[in-house]
Amino acid sequence: MDEQQSWYRRRSYAHFDRPISKPQAKTLVTNPDRVSRHAFWPVILSPQKSISIKSENGRRVWRTKIRPIVYAAHSDAHIYAYYAKSLGDLLEDRYAKLGGEHVLAYRRFSPARCNVHFAYEAFTEIAENEACDVIAIDVEGFFDALDHTHLKAAWAGLLGTSELPSDHYAVFKACTRDTAIAVPKLRDLFGGEIKRRAGKAGRAICNPKEFRSHVKPHLRSRHDLVWEVKGKPAPAYLKGQPAGIPQGLPISAVLANLYMYDADQRIQQSIRKLGGTYRRYSDDILLIVPNGRGAEAESVVKIELGKIRLQVNSAKTVRCRFLRKEGTLRSFSVDENFIVQSPSSASYLGLTFDGRNMRVRDSTTAHFMIKANRAIDRARIAAAARGESRLKKRQLYARLTSLGYGTAYGDAVYDQSNQVLPKGAPRLGFFKYLQLAAKVTNSDAIRTQIRQIENQVFREIDRVEKRLEKHTASR
Repeated sequence: MDEQQSWYRRRSYAHFDRPISKPQAKTLVTNPDRVSRHAFWPVILSPQKSISIKSENGRRVWRTKIRPIVYAAHSDAHIYAYYAKSLGDLLEDRYAKLGGEHVLAYRRFSPARCNVHFAYEAFTEIAENEACDVIAIDVEGFFDALDHTHLKAAWAGLLGTSELPSDHYAVFKACTRDTAIAVPKLRDLFGGEIKRRAGKAGRAICNPKEFRSHVKPHLRSRHDLVWEVKGKPAPAYLKGQPAGIPQGLPISAVLANLYMYDADQRIQQSIRKLGGTYRRYSDDILLIVPNGRGAEAESVVKIELGKIRLQVNSAKTVRCRFLRKEGTLRSFSVDENFIVQSPSSASYLGLTFDGRNMRVRDSTTAHFMIKANRAIDRARIAAAARGESRLKKRQLYARLTSLGYGTAYGDAVYDQSNQVLPKGAPRLGFFKYLQLAAKVTNSDAIRTQIRQIENQVFREIDRVEKRLEKHTASR
């Protein structure tokens, strides 16, 4: 794909409009007058549930989080993608001239780097210190709390104009004053199910008449719907005013980094004066500062975020102090006054570091095993329904162990449309992630985790199959 067309991607989902070809999309997005007059469709909000597992006072605590991910109509998505590329190029020029190594998310690096590399770089920096304070900070709300006035000013500033041109203003309005409808509501309106894929024919969810009669009366402000889906009220500091941009649009990531640009620069400069470093991956901030400077560094972040109407999620702030004890670097948790508590690993972007070993976060492996056990049990139920005494292990091994990452199992086991894997099986990619983490960090602890996870899977498959054989024999 040439550079000029790198914004174009045909999307397979069904929406209120039909997919359009590359020439049609180019005719639309490259005409500022057409963009300024374009009637943007409502976004469809698809609540994504994620479960996190954390240890508190020696007990495993489960937390459920709903992420209000949206997807835009096909014509709208092409406009967002085109303007995202334009703004992204301008923002990268700024980073190149003024420095932007502290901004990690939603960017392309050469050579390519991902979360594993970013975590490894941070932990390597920690390991090179004799002692340091490490603070992990989460921004409250973030995408759903971005102030529209500040975003508009930052957008115009990036373009070098006092006001947004009419086409850019149309895109800005579509991102900030949009309406939405949730997938569950659509299912109710259309009898329990809706088209999820456009298919080769490029089908829409409904025709224009059905949209006007069925969907339009139930459209909501996206801002209100987001907090309803999250199951909690909008934060008080928003003062009841609409805020935020949709998560999931092709332009969302660029706008988030643009919004944070000035604050990022100020925080970076202040942390450097303290002798430390600042990293931000989306709404996850990591500070590494000399021993005893943690409180000052944390205060800097709170003040600078306050200037752009964002707040720290204090409940998610994690503080650690690394100290050398008898020549060995060790990590300890510290309270909000930075008083040392008990031994505790630092966690960043899915990896943990205790001063000696880098590991994949325990909650990540635990979550995988929950899905793996569920998939194995569903395979047992399916085998029992067929009257068979053995599981179909080929697909289980392909998805739940590293055995399926070669060529032995063929392409069929990866084809979601064939439904050869039990519903609920983890997505392909987990062991590639583990293997990448082991390679980048050269961590024996991660290699041990890989062996332990695979052994757990093999044992569970064996246990369930013996149970199935016993059940079949007794029939």
